[in-house]
Amino acid sequence: MTNESKESIFQPGQPVNPEQFKGREEVLKEILKYFPGVCSGKPEHFFITGKRGIGKTSLANFIRDFAEKNHSMVTAHIMNDGVHTVDDLVIQVIERILNSIKPEKWSDKILNVLTNNIESVGFSGFIIKFKPSSEELHNIKDNFAFYLNDMVEQFEDKNGLFIVIDDINGLSETPEFANWYKSFVDTLATSIPKSRMCFMLTGYPEKFNKLHEQNPSVNRIFHVQELKALSDDEVKLFYKDAFSLYDIKIDDDAMELMIKYSSGMPTMMQHIGDAVYWGINDDHITKKDALMGILRAGEIIGLKYLQPILDKRIRSKNYLSLFKKMGYELAAKPDSPFTKNQFQNILNDNELKVFNDFIRRARKLNIIELSGSKKKGEYRFTNQLYPIYFFILTINDQENLY
Repeated sequence: MTNESKESIFQPGQPVNPEQFKGREEVLKEILKYFPGVCSGKPEHFFITGKRGIGKTSLANFIRDFAEKNHSMVTAHIMNDGVHTVDDLVIQVIERILNSIKPEKWSDKILNVLTNNIESVGFSGFIIKFKPSSEELHNIKDNFAFYLNDMVEQFEDKNGLFIVIDDINGLSETPEFANWYKSFVDTLATSIPKSRMCFMLTGYPEKFNKLHEQNPSVNRIFHVQELKALSDDEVKLFYKDAFSLYDIKIDDDAMELMIKYSSGMPTMMQHIGDAVYWGINDDHITKKDALMGILRAGEIIGLKYLQPILDKRIRSKNYLSLFKKMGYELAAKPDSPFTKNQFQNILNDNELKVFNDFIRRARKLNIIELSGSKKKGEYRFTNQLYPIYFFILTINDQENLY
């Protein structure tokens, strides 16, 4: 098979298509059991949390697709990255719902009521934009539960509404969102009988904790699911199923390497799978193929996620030198925890002096984290392809000397 005729099924850096979603059976079982109740009029609220790259968006997208296809619900997925106000969120939610229902034969009943507040943009009026006045927006925000319920009551052949608010990280910084959402939930529960709505929010663990700080009652609202790393068996099944679509065989030692460096992280699995796929010219993945793919994936992830941080935040030559030396030492065992003492013999005096400050800065930038063990001063990289990237930088430095 030539590269010109190849097309990769992998989706690095993007949410996975629902048809290709793998794993998370227990989490899905726990969440999906509530949907018949939602369709009968019992609103539910979920919070999906986990570190970057763990698959929060892909899971939410799969559940949204399931709600649409299996429970005949109107669904909307709001990518909320960068939004910091409730006003902006309310507009986004309504816009997504309007764009979701516009193909329905009954949508005119809703759109005609909003004629003065919407406009169509794009080719042939393809996108609906919601444009309320300041006074109207204030009223909608304060009565959001009633507003949405009135809309849902117009759904002639649908069983309810499922909304994903993906990435609430910016919204968690002030009490406004926590207090507003708590009021919204209370109104649904106490003032609107048989409200057929379900909401799913996603965010990092520290952002969920921040919501609790802003309003301690928030914790009682949600069914919380914290996504952990996938098991080795789940990662193996992912690679096996993906490459079987191309009739590509994976040697056992190649599979072992790919599982090791994936670390149960869906983002890393997608990057490694894609890099390995484009690096082979036949239907057989050897250990060498896997290793070369892992190196390519490490370089890609480093350039996408690490280099912008390093360019903007870390300008110290000693800090960069520390990263490279640590990467060189840990590339072969990226999941291993480390301590300062491990590097005593390879660090110069200046590097040793700044080591503690370096760790603090690297932790703040989410490049390094505590290992989770009880051993004091033990750390690890947050992404096991990060040391691969620093290893590559070190090799490039050595090559440039000659």
